[in-house]
Amino acid sequence: VRVVGTLSGDALAVITFVSIGQTQGRRPVLEKRRQPSKASYTGLGTSMVLLLLVVLGWVGSVAHAADTLCSLPPVTYADAKVAHPDSAFALSHLETFGIATWYSDRGVNGNATQTAVDLIATCPESSRLNVVVYGLPNKDCDAGYSNGNGTVKTGKDYEEFITNLTALVGERKVLYVLEPDAVGLLANKGCAVEYGYQSNLTAAITLLSKNPNAEIYLDVGFWTLERSDTAYIVAQIVKELTQAGRVKGIALNTSNYRSTTQIADLCTSFQTVVGSTDMHCVIDSSRNFQEFADASSSEWCNVRKAGIGAPPTNVTDLDNIDYWLYVKPPGDSDGTCVDQSTDAMRGPPAGEFFNDHFIKLWNQGYFVNTQQMDTIYDPNAETSGSTSQWPTSATTWAVTGLTTFSLIVLH
Repeated sequence: VRVVGTLSGDALAVITFVSIGQTQGRRPVLEKRRQPSKASYTGLGTSMVLLLLVVLGWVGSVAHAADTLCSLPPVTYADAKVAHPDSAFALSHLETFGIATWYSDRGVNGNATQTAVDLIATCPESSRLNVVVYGLPNKDCDAGYSNGNGTVKTGKDYEEFITNLTALVGERKVLYVLEPDAVGLLANKGCAVEYGYQSNLTAAITLLSKNPNAEIYLDVGFWTLERSDTAYIVAQIVKELTQAGRVKGIALNTSNYRSTTQIADLCTSFQTVVGSTDMHCVIDSSRNFQEFADASSSEWCNVRKAGIGAPPTNVTDLDNIDYWLYVKPPGDSDGTCVDQSTDAMRGPPAGEFFNDHFIKLWNQGYFVNTQQMDTIYDPNAETSGSTSQWPTSATTWAVTGLTTFSLIVLH
């Protein structure tokens, strides 16, 4: 039995059991005097076939659930690997995990149409496209870091922007994270209401839902679920928007830093307020390895203590979490952060690559601390900090050891 996807040990064990049973059925190893009758073989064969069908049906459902997410490398990474060769190995490693492709009207994210064309041409038919839709007119109307340099200016522009995407995707399997921050800003009842976010989101959901293989997750600012009053407002907004089409759930922690444990609890809170466990969540784990217990937890802009989180998967072991995703490409700046706390690193404009922050994210994240991969040398690290600036690969340690030994002998 060949299964494409991630299988649990139990699934493999059952398949192995069935295979052994079939082999023994074809070549019985019992003593001659206890040879079973032909009828017994028939019964055994029938039982094995039925069991195999059950297992195949179950494995098929597992394989279906284990969709392979597919995307393009972040547009900023190619130039970053050339400009920052010390970071190149880490960037190349991250590219293998399907960081979400941003279909955006902002120039920093590349040409939207060409991005969609390249994505569809690159990804196999069997995969599920992994797309962030980010083209709302007057997006990010509160902070203002991402609302400039966009080509979508009106509701009509936006419908054309979404229609262009749906025409290219067709009925391909796709996971959409829809408009980061939009619902959260609507809950504040400020500029998002003035700029008609809800009517534009309604139009987007209607158009995207025409694809029966689309999974749509509305982005909801996690902070709106931390208070009961705003959580209730968000629940009402989501209920209204789901009437426009098929929404599978909400996206949390997009471009933010809260830990998976914290966000999973907020997902449960959302399900309670909305009154249904049918709506699930996806979590942006791209920068949430560290769990903050101090004031850093309230910072959202180029957080200096953060680390890259666990890689994308739908094997989350959490009933209400469908996927961990890399929505925000690690290393892409949150903005200049000039008016933020001391926990924020001053950086380039939002969406541009910020190597100083990427180094910290890598060194303080999942791959170094869990998978024991090499660190990147950080010239700005504090010598008393937790991130070592010594080499971490076995080869480099060997060279370092020889150098140290030579110094001792010379001395």
